[in-house]
Amino acid sequence: MTDEGATITEWLDRLVAGVHLGPKATRVRQILTTQPTYCSYATAAEVADRAEVNGATVVRFAQNLGYPGWPQLQEDLRRVYLAHRYDARQPGVPDGDLIAASLTRDVANLQALQRSFDFPAAHTIVGAIRDAHRTVVVASGTHAVAAVAFAGLAASRGYPVTHEDRGGPHLANALAGLRAGDCLVAWSFWQHYRQTVAALRVAREAGATTCVITDTRHSPAARGADHILVVPTEGVSNLQSMTAATSVAYALFAELAATDPKTSRTAAHRVDAVWRELDLFTEDTPDHGGGRAPQQPKGSDKGSHGGS
Repeated sequence: MTDEGATITEWLDRLVAGVHLGPKATRVRQILTTQPTYCSYATAAEVADRAEVNGATVVRFAQNLGYPGWPQLQEDLRRVYLAHRYDARQPGVPDGDLIAASLTRDVANLQALQRSFDFPAAHTIVGAIRDAHRTVVVASGTHAVAAVAFAGLAASRGYPVTHEDRGGPHLANALAGLRAGDCLVAWSFWQHYRQTVAALRVAREAGATTCVITDTRHSPAARGADHILVVPTEGVSNLQSMTAATSVAYALFAELAATDPKTSRTAAHRVDAVWRELDLFTEDTPDHGGGRAPQQPKGSDKGSHGGS
C-alpha cells in the first residue's frame, strides 16, 4: 500500500484521505510523520508511548487505514522511510528553515525524554559503573558523540572508565580483559554497528554487567542487556540527533560524580593540575588590542604552564 516516490507525509495523506481521525489518532499520525526512524522499528506500545496514547489506539489507527494491525502498517512505513532516508530536504519545511526545524526537533526530543525517562534504570546504571572494577564504554560513528563525553568526564573524576571506538584488535583486547565485576556500557542507535552488538555479547559471556543506551528496547543492542535506557534520536532530513543522548551522558556523569563528591573533587583537581602541567589550556584573558601579555591566573606560576 505504498506509492513509489511518495514521501512519508504524502503517503500518509493519501492513506487517511476520507478517514476521520480523532485527537488520539491524529497524535499517532503526527508521530509517524515526525519520527519515522523510530516508528519504523518500534513496537506499537513504544509508538503509543511517544504519542501519549495507549497501544490499542495505535492498532486501531492501522486498522482504520486498511491494515490488519500495526506490524503491517509499520512494514510499509519502513519501506517509504528507507526510500527517502537520504533526502536532504525535510518534507513540509520550506527552504532555509531546516536550521529552525532541527532545533525544534531537538527541543521536542528533550521534552519527550523528560516525560518518558526511566530514572530508576538510570540510577541502576550509575550504581553499576560506580561499583565496577572497570568500565568499558563502546560506541562507534556518530553514536560515540555522547559516549566520548561520558567516558572522558567519568575518567576525569577518578573512575576507571575507558572508551573504545577503534574496533578490531583494539576492541578485542579491551573486551578480553572483562570479568565478573566489570561493566560494559554501549551507546547504540539505529542503525546498529555489528561490533557494538558483538561487544555486548562478549561482555555478557564474561559475566560483566551490560548497560545499553539505545532508541528502542527491541533494538539488537538491547537484547539480553542487564540495564536499558531508551532515548529519542529523531532528527531532520532523516538524520539521527545525538542531542538527547548527550544530555543523558551529562546526567549520568553528574549523578556518578555526586555519589562520592570528595573523591570526585580530588580527582578533578589532579586532572586539572596535569592538564596545566602539559600546557593544554590557552589563556582566556581578553585581548584589548593593547599588546599586553596575558596575566597568569591567581595562584599559578609560569612553570606550571610549561614556561608559557
